[in-house]
Amino acid sequence: MTEKLPSLQELGRRVQEARKRENLSQVALAELIGISHVTIVRLEKGEGNLRLENAWKALSALGLVDTSSSDNT
Repeated sequence: MTEKLPSLQELGRRVQEARKRENLSQVALAELIGISHVTIVRLEKGEGNLRLENAWKALSALGLVDTSSSDNT
C-alpha cells in the first residue's frame, strides 16, 4: 500500500511542532544538524527549494522518520 506524501506545508508544520516539543530554537536545531537556520525557517514555512538531504536531517533529528530500515545506498 502506498502512503500519500504530506505537502511541504504539512511537513513544515510537523517539523515546527516537533522542534518546539524538544524545546529547540530554529538556530539550535540548525546547529545540531549542521545546516543554516534559514533552511529551518524555509522548511517550517513549507517553502520549496530545499535540498532533500537537509530536510531529511531535520526530520531524522526530530524523530519524524524511521531511519532504522534505510540502507543509505
